[in-house]
Amino acid sequence: MRREEVEKRVQTALRHIHGFVQKAEELVTGISVNDLTEEGGLNPYMVAALNITSIEDVAGLFVYRRVERSLGTSFGNVIEAFLRDLLGGKSGKGDPRCKSKREPWICWWDVVLEKEVEEYGKKYKGVVLSIKSGPADINKDIVERFIQHAQEAEKKGYKPYLALTYGKQAFTVAESTLKSWGLDPKKHLLVGREIFEKFLGDPNYYDLVIDMIRAEAGTAVKIFDLIDKKIEELVKELKGRYGDDVGKLLRDLS
Repeated sequence: MRREEVEKRVQTALRHIHGFVQKAEELVTGISVNDLTEEGGLNPYMVAALNITSIEDVAGLFVYRRVERSLGTSFGNVIEAFLRDLLGGKSGKGDPRCKSKREPWICWWDVVLEKEVEEYGKKYKGVVLSIKSGPADINKDIVERFIQHAQEAEKKGYKPYLALTYGKQAFTVAESTLKSWGLDPKKHLLVGREIFEKFLGDPNYYDLVIDMIRAEAGTAVKIFDLIDKKIEELVKELKGRYGDDVGKLLRDLS
């Protein structure tokens, strides 16, 4: 695929990144002391075990963990939608066959590419992908679930792939599990740049995508500036309630 076409697709897909950045800003600015003291946002046992003795460190730990957990969970859906736009596909759940319940097998797939392909001497109606962010996001159960759905997709005439959006290689468990079910990892597993090579024709389009995402993010508010400001706000309010007494704060969490 020509670079100009890839850039055009990336520009379309960047709407998901833009929305994610906006939600990240809203998440940080919306954090309150009440989240920490009343909503179970801080584990007092962990704070005590790590011997955290300053209100500043308590607030910092809380905010960073809150942000990491929330953003880490949501970004998987963002990158899935981004990749779907980039590859020119659609969601299995959005497929008319899924909505009409005619062929519920299609619903499971994250990306459906409706184009005829020939892989290893076999012709297919299209391609279906199960998207995982990276190697750390898969285990034996996930791979076996993929295999079961992949077998069904093959019967329907679609080429199935388990695709990891980043990483140099999958963990051994992915390849060994595929092999134990008689599936060749080279024919069903794509990692990082392999996705760009397979569907866009050049593994180096990965670099283009990263650069364009960075450029988009460069126009947004710096997330760490927001985090630092939020920590300062929490510290001021916490000290107003508890002074410098972390022990008093921890006793008040239950």
